Amino acid sequence: MSYINPLHPPVPSNVRSSYTALAGACSTNQPPFAQALPPSHRRLPQAPLSKMSTSRRSPPCPAVTFDLHGAPSRGLGVPMGELLTRSEGALERMLVGVSDGVGAQMSGSLGFRRVNLKILWPGYEHLDRSYPLDIYTPAGPLTRGQLAVQVARAFARFIEELQGHPPAQHGASWRFGNGGISFNRLILSALWNACDDVWLAEVIVDFR
Repeated sequence: MSYINPLHPPVPSNVRSSYTALAGACSTNQPPFAQALPPSHRRLPQAPLSKMSTSRRSPPCPAVTFDLHGAPSRGLGVPMGELLTRSEGALERMLVGVSDGVGAQMSGSLGFRRVNLKILWPGYEHLDRSYPLDIYTPAGPLTRGQLAVQVARAFARFIEELQGHPPAQHGASWRFGNGGISFNRLILSALWNACDDVWLAEVIVDFR
């Protein structure tokens, strides 16, 4: 896999988006998905949560997005490996809106202090893994940068826990390790509110 420096990301000629900040068609509760991805990139499929969404007690919170400065379009995300290895100062230069206090908007009308990140991965849906995210700190609401790091840590833990466990047949192309997917191939694009205190991550996987 070739290395891309996210502090100075290139602009691939094959990535174009029709998205505009003036467009009102995208719901604020869903990530502004990029219209096109590089050929080697695929979105992580998400299993339907219709039963969960119909049981919600509060309106959905706006999605929290993660974008690199200089990216060709919104929704292309931030490499999770960079989130765990870069210094705080480097992240401030990389991540759009890094200091925004997103914890307040994630608490919703029910006033959650902690929410749960549910990770749904093809072939492993039966494991029903969730990881707590603290959205308030002693200093106040969690920032976008702090949230991104928490999510990256949760995915790193998820992959570590599942190493050596083969997925169900339908998830064979999404297996971990032994020539499969590694943590450094994951790109965090957004978090969206599935139901009350349950959030899902919009993840892009680099299959190069």
